[in-house]
Amino acid sequence: MAFMLYVEFDASSELIATKMLENLARMANIVHRDHSDVYTYVFRYAHESKTKLIFTELYANEQVFLEHSNDAEFRKLYQRTFNGTTGKSEKELCIRQDINNPLLPITANILDNYLHVTYVSLQQGFLYRNITDKMNGCLLIVCKGCGEHVYEQLNILVNCVTCVTFEESDRSRQLIAIIAQIPNEKIPITNDKPSIDTMELVCSHEEIIQKFKDIINDHFQIQSLQVQTNFSGYIYHKSL
Repeated sequence: MAFMLYVEFDASSELIATKMLENLARMANIVHRDHSDVYTYVFRYAHESKTKLIFTELYANEQVFLEHSNDAEFRKLYQRTFNGTTGKSEKELCIRQDINNPLLPITANILDNYLHVTYVSLQQGFLYRNITDKMNGCLLIVCKGCGEHVYEQLNILVNCVTCVTFEESDRSRQLIAIIAQIPNEKIPITNDKPSIDTMELVCSHEEIIQKFKDIINDHFQIQSLQVQTNFSGYIYHKSL
């Protein structure tokens, strides 16, 4: 069963954060080479600070999660990146279809006792679905403070391989999506636009960013849009 990890990490300094992203890029190359079922493995600076990092990882199942760090070079890079002096995690979410479905003991031990995750169940959506048509865009969005119908509207406008909504303890609705296709045809604009407090948009291609921005400006009310073009890793495995 697929699950997603979403982590916010406070690095000890800007220099350390930069070095961490460099190491994470090398680790992501190893994972991309060896594990096609690690669908998403992306790391970047947070918008508000060069010492805060955000990680988004999507695993097809527990087995690939357990196996993706087996490579000796990966382990060496991991130990260099997370050595007790580089900083600490401020938030670790494990997003699952159903948090009541038990994990393997070894997986639960890593997630509970090493990563110290908080488990979150989906409200709406899907962690992964295969899209066989050709991709014409690949971007990650993280939305916070979503109003009603954001999920429904987004899935009318674009094709996602991942699209989930969930709530944390503050009851604010959040959405994470990995978008693989952006249709070329115009969709009629309605007066009733769903609201989003903040949207982080992660993508390295300016043309895709602009195309998506045109769509969301027409169909959503967004208070703050944060575009991140520099990141380590990959948004979707087939995107490289």
